Amino acid sequence: MDRLKKYFKKKTKNISFIEMQANSYIDVNNYKVGQEIPLPIVVDELVGEIKSGDAVDEIKFVQFIKGIIYTIGVDEEFKYFNEYKNILYSYDEKIEEYILYSALKYINENDLETGMVWLRALNSLNSKNLFGKYNYALSLEERAKVALSLKDVDLAAMFLGESTHILEEILSDDPNFHLAHYKLGYHYKNNNEFKKSQLTWEKFLRLGKEEELIQEVREQLEEIKEDVIYEEGCNSVLYGNPEEGLDKLLLLKGKYNEWWNLHFMIGLAYRQMGSFEKAKERFEKVLQLEEDQVDALNEL
Repeated sequence: MDRLKKYFKKKTKNISFIEMQANSYIDVNNYKVGQEIPLPIVVDELVGEIKSGDAVDEIKFVQFIKGIIYTIGVDEEFKYFNEYKNILYSYDEKIEEYILYSALKYINENDLETGMVWLRALNSLNSKNLFGKYNYALSLEERAKVALSLKDVDLAAMFLGESTHILEEILSDDPNFHLAHYKLGYHYKNNNEFKKSQLTWEKFLRLGKEEELIQEVREQLEEIKEDVIYEEGCNSVLYGNPEEGLDKLLLLKGKYNEWWNLHFMIGLAYRQMGSFEKAKERFEKVLQLEEDQVDALNEL
């Protein structure tokens, strides 16, 4: 089981199940829920209602609906997933709207964990609900920021990686979902994938309508322009086209003269072209800046 699944599945300890009496059932708008289906309630949710004085002597059915949503959110492989799905859509044909609204309400009230679980449930119920999927990706990104603030780099990377994956899934379903392009540009930039970031943001500029976001993206594109040149130059060298790579890398030499990585790639290009004296100068420059740089020592 991957770490993300484990993270959510740990939350099952917050769920309690109630079994119906023998030979009984519940009718949910003509969908019969038999005694063999255990009904979940979220313990924290119920305790919160009791403390606030909102609970009645008998458990309200809406508590089971919330419990079902939460259960699906923490474990999409739960044994009674299909039965729970039928209950939800029988209870309310617009259940997806209710889940999305409630999830965003939780998040706005600073309960990111519960909101994230509900959005995950919505994604499990209908992965084609792209607005729900987008908000799920945003919640994962926010959770990554929390993990990073707590110095848990691995946990942050896990949440951010899943957020990136979800955004890419959205664009595979709808390449014109412009907000996914907007967000993905930042994800690629933070992952030092500058060319992908550039292409993603350029697509956003063709699709986006929000002037504030458009201006923001234009500024970001300007900011990563030289990073893109460096990445393109490196790729050309690494894929056996040193002349083309050198043309790009030399554009950066004046501004980034103290950047050993740049000198190393220039040296690699010269070495591939057979200009060994020029290559030697670049690798020696690398060692002036980073005296224990093993790759430069090997090249020399």
